[in-house]
Amino acid sequence: MSLILEAVKATIPEISYSRPLQRVATCAFITMVKTTRLGICMTLSDDRVFEVKVNLPVSHMGEIESLSLKKVLTWTDSLQGIERSFALAAMNSALPLDGKKYFAGNALELTAKLGAGKKVAVIGHFPHLEKIRQQASEFSIIEKRPQDGDFHAEDAVKIIPQADVVTMTGVTCLNDTIEGLLALKKPGSTFIVLGPSVPVSSALFDFGVDVIGGAWVEDEVDCYNRILQGAAPRYLPGLRSVLYPKNPDLLAGYEEITPKITRPL
Repeated sequence: MSLILEAVKATIPEISYSRPLQRVATCAFITMVKTTRLGICMTLSDDRVFEVKVNLPVSHMGEIESLSLKKVLTWTDSLQGIERSFALAAMNSALPLDGKKYFAGNALELTAKLGAGKKVAVIGHFPHLEKIRQQASEFSIIEKRPQDGDFHAEDAVKIIPQADVVTMTGVTCLNDTIEGLLALKKPGSTFIVLGPSVPVSSALFDFGVDVIGGAWVEDEVDCYNRILQGAAPRYLPGLRSVLYPKNPDLLAGYEEITPKITRPL
């Protein structure tokens, strides 16, 4: 059981549990569920990232829309990766977005800014990391599927306790690794979690996250259609990347923004 995700579930308002599940779909890169709004997360289907029973069929296949939100949220503990994806997409569809300070910005660009002259670790091999590499005094990429020059996930226990800035993929919320990684945090360091899978919930701050680099869907119609046709997050113009910090002073000078949906499904 993920203590972080259980804490996030506790922030979902009761009214969300009365709304039916709609638009339930799992695609090449992204899984979707709509309740209050369209929620998404990455599709967990790679056995190098999640090694348990990913090839088993999804339970209730063809009738997930008939299940309750509460039932689908129990799948955060599932041994089937796609069921976990449905659970997190459903969670993201039901979380309240109001009452928080959000800022426009890119989490990797923020990593480069905060990591200038410091030791930086990135968990997950993202594209466009050159600026971070150039500005950091030391730079490490930690990956379950390492490419040339990357460190293997097992090296995190040596690297993260020395890092001043750590930015990790939101897939860590899906595969039960986020809590172990946060436990390695050096006092005074900054932890950023990014990607559309990350729940935009202050509950993450209680476990050591400093900035959530999350996203919400602004154009549900366009995102839904593109995801069904194989789009990854970077090909979704209707997806808005946002920064949600524990301490808004960390993003002084950044433009504050508010959630909106321009075209709901």
